[in-house]
Amino acid sequence: MKSQIFLLGLLICALAAQVEAQVKIGDNPATIDPNSLLELESTNKGFLPPRVALTSLSSVAPLTGAVPTGMLVYSSGGVVADGYYYWNATQWVPFIYQGEASVTTKTATGALAKSETFVIASNDITLTLPAITGADDGLSMTIKNVGTHTDQVDVVPSGSSTIDGTTVSKHFRWVAKTYVASGGDWLIKVNEGKADNIFEVSETGSWTTIAEVIEFLDLHMVEPSVVRLVGGEYPVAATQTIDLPFPLTIQGSTYGAATITAGGASGTLFDCMTETYFKMLAFDAAGASGVDAIHLNSNNEYYEIKDCTIDGFDKGIVALSNVEMWVFELDILNATSAGIEIVSGGLSGVSLKISETDFLNCEKGINLLSGTNPVVSILNCGFYNDTAGQIGINYVPATFTSLSRVFVTNNSWNNTGTFMEGFDFTLASGRDANTFIKNNSGGQDRNPNSRINVANNSATTSITTAGTWYKANWTAGTQTSITTKWTISTNRITYQPVNRADGWAVITGNLQVPSNNRTISIAIVKNGVTTTRFGETDLRLTTAGDPYQFATTIYLTGIGPGDYFEIYCTSSVSGETVTFRDVQWFTETK
Repeated sequence: MKSQIFLLGLLICALAAQVEAQVKIGDNPATIDPNSLLELESTNKGFLPPRVALTSLSSVAPLTGAVPTGMLVYSSGGVVADGYYYWNATQWVPFIYQGEASVTTKTATGALAKSETFVIASNDITLTLPAITGADDGLSMTIKNVGTHTDQVDVVPSGSSTIDGTTVSKHFRWVAKTYVASGGDWLIKVNEGKADNIFEVSETGSWTTIAEVIEFLDLHMVEPSVVRLVGGEYPVAATQTIDLPFPLTIQGSTYGAATITAGGASGTLFDCMTETYFKMLAFDAAGASGVDAIHLNSNNEYYEIKDCTIDGFDKGIVALSNVEMWVFELDILNATSAGIEIVSGGLSGVSLKISETDFLNCEKGINLLSGTNPVVSILNCGFYNDTAGQIGINYVPATFTSLSRVFVTNNSWNNTGTFMEGFDFTLASGRDANTFIKNNSGGQDRNPNSRINVANNSATTSITTAGTWYKANWTAGTQTSITTKWTISTNRITYQPVNRADGWAVITGNLQVPSNNRTISIAIVKNGVTTTRFGETDLRLTTAGDPYQFATTIYLTGIGPGDYFEIYCTSSVSGETVTFRDVQWFTETK
């Protein structure tokens, strides 16, 4: 009996030693991996760990006491997302990213569950992230837009939560973002910092062509936006009409990086109905004929084209309405009709500012074809014609009328062909008086100036009352004249431009009186008001009937639109008669 008890004890000890060393549960219990302490094997059963309902990632509850690091549980039905968690001495950490292996497809607006951790979406939809608290810290959800170039997926938080401090995150085509719960809000795991109003067009981007991004903006534009062409060639197969609710800028990433080519479009590449800016781009007609680069088409709209080259088009830029346009630092080459053309018809108020722009081998550099009451500034430009028939600036006065202001200053011309065509500054009507042409290399300044020449006049001027001023009299047949922007009649010049100016007059000639020892005073009178006199000069004549030669220079101030000036005279003796035999009167403004 004692020996049997002894043998049983030895068996128990042996079994205990075996349990302490290695344990295998399930199929093939006699075969165990030598490296395992505990091995489970089954072809039709699973491992079921302790199941708890965690109420917070930072609390050990519902476990109690001191929980050792590495404790593994499966949370089900708690506040946190269902799944495996391990305790890292301070909080529960998801053992694997929840739902990482599963993909959820969304094509309609709706709310996401915490278990939907990888979402592929399409269409124009809004997805709402699940409501979270601090207990969900670490929960991550990835959402990617796999739709077309016109699809926009908006991701919004639930309740008062935010996404990186905002209330909406936009996903364009191929854009994926991972949202991580933190403190009751969502953070974007890798935020590239791109603004939602900057849209890049590239071979691998959300939009691969200009047409795609314009179509997208037609549907989704909510603020002024920038389309950035990353680089390479961008063929335009059909006219792109820009008619958007906010201003649009189309630009290259750097100067010369992106080229827009005529890839089949007819008429024009861009038809701009709303405020548009083009910057740092190259436009290339690519051999196409009869195609324009840009049409500006909306009344009273503002447009800018800066730092661009436009090569080989019929017309580079065409203003078809009373637009306000600023062109700055362009090279316009090989235009078969015109580099820039204004053809606003009878519409009033077109405003054109062109500066730092070169026109090379253009049939017409700038063609002022039609419009009313325009304001045009052409500053610091170069006109480099290749043939005798080419024109730098062409003005068509029959249809480009009532010039408000035209400034042509500090430009250069290569003395080939014609610099400027169509202007006439000698007209009594003053049609072109508000065109200011100054400091142009290769062209004559057109400051207001006039010359009156009187020869062999016999008409007299009667001075009835001493000290009273009378307009000098000479017959029209003795007067000849030359003018720029002054209207000339007999002994009168009238200032045509709308700007105010100062100037000077030089008057020379000879006069005579029928008596000895007379003092005759002469002056220029403004607007017939004899109290407004300039350059009053006393001439002391000693011999009756002897022509007295005189010369005087007079400074004129405050010359304004419509002001007229005449030569007046007076005498210290009543009843005097003065004959202005010869007069040369030169006037120049500054």
